[in-house]
Amino acid sequence: MKTKQLNDINIPALNNYIEEITGNPDQAMVDYNIKLEWQGGTKSKVTTKGMTFGEQQIKRDFTFVVDEPPQLLGEDTHPTPQEYLLAGMGSCMMVGYAVGASMMGIELEKLEIEMEAGLNLRGFLEVDPEAPIGFKGVTYTIRVKGNGTKEQFEKIHEKVINYSPNRANITDSIHVIPNLVIEE
Repeated sequence: MKTKQLNDINIPALNNYIEEITGNPDQAMVDYNIKLEWQGGTKSKVTTKGMTFGEQQIKRDFTFVVDEPPQLLGEDTHPTPQEYLLAGMGSCMMVGYAVGASMMGIELEKLEIEMEAGLNLRGFLEVDPEAPIGFKGVTYTIRVKGNGTKEQFEKIHEKVINYSPNRANITDSIHVIPNLVIEE
């Protein structure tokens, strides 16, 4: 069978996976694992430790560093945690657009997302107990061009808003379980 690619998305493989998880919901579960190591100052080294995809163990061995600008006591050698967070949200939405367009037979010429978010550091630094700690809001603009109609792009946009996992991670509350181990 010839592989049909559109926007570098393997549509038959995607359809096969959708069929598989429709009949076997356990195969739709993905678990991620990362490790962070303090590098001194405001730097953290992040290493991906693998993921479980259904019943399959997938080796992941990527590293990246997080830092802060000098104004936040860093050395400005890498993106900030917030920039990575926004990039994760935007990248996830971009996947949704590319896959959605491909499934609808739309060839993309351009797909860009610009994002903005702001923090009030008075909350983080405990200067003002009333100041919020997280983003005060996220604004993003998506620019898309391709052979789809306005209605098709609006439908993809609505699906991305409703089904992007990382968008949901930011817009919806998620259950977080903190653990602390103090080593001697």
